[in-house]
Amino acid sequence: MAEDSKGPNRAADGAGIVVRAATSVGAAVAGATIGLDAGAAALAAKEAVDVASGRLIGLIMRHREERASRVLVTGSVAADIELDRFVSSIESSPQLLALMAESVQAAMDTPLEAKIRALGGCLGRGVRDETKVDEERLRVRGLARVDEPEVKLMELLEQEPPAMPARGGGSEGRRWPGWRRPELLTELPGFAAVLDASIARLTSEGLALDDGIGRVGADDGFREMWILTDFGKDSLQLLRAASSGISSDS
Repeated sequence: MAEDSKGPNRAADGAGIVVRAATSVGAAVAGATIGLDAGAAALAAKEAVDVASGRLIGLIMRHREERASRVLVTGSVAADIELDRFVSSIESSPQLLALMAESVQAAMDTPLEAKIRALGGCLGRGVRDETKVDEERLRVRGLARVDEPEVKLMELLEQEPPAMPARGGGSEGRRWPGWRRPELLTELPGFAAVLDASIARLTSEGLALDDGIGRVGADDGFREMWILTDFGKDSLQLLRAASSGISSDS
């Protein structure tokens, strides 16, 4: 519990840093622009920036609180337990408190509604059956590492890779067992500068793996052949189910 309570403090500290940085920048710009009246201009700029940045930070914090609340509401629905009793069950169990803390933190950091709902589902299943808390915590950790760019990549990795052009003519050449960099970037050209980072996120949580290890690479030298793991497929299914719930609600 002591460690969980640090979250709001860290958020408040981060907000303070942003406000101070914005204030400093605003004051510096005002001073450089106005010259002799730099002191008065900087003070006026500081007050204006304080108001504007405070409003922005307040908006961010409200969004984070709303996402946290949606995790709890979605969890209570998934567990089929009235919200007050759902919260009481979590409060009485250190394991469930840890699961809730990770679920809420991951939800507060994402704008992806399907992910928020999927996290709530993990929490709800853990409350409904405490023997599955460890399993659901692993799911939460996997989901915490993905957002919209990684979801796009996961959806592609789930598909069968395209066939390579046949040598010497013919309709179709060999098909690699996984997705290589050239084929991934053909489908996702906007990932050219960030593919390594997205792949690293997926592999670090066991959502994807390189199935090209020990295989002979193509003539172009690309040996990595990424695929989704069973855990990655499971996580993607959770997100899809959550997205379906959003569509049916709208």
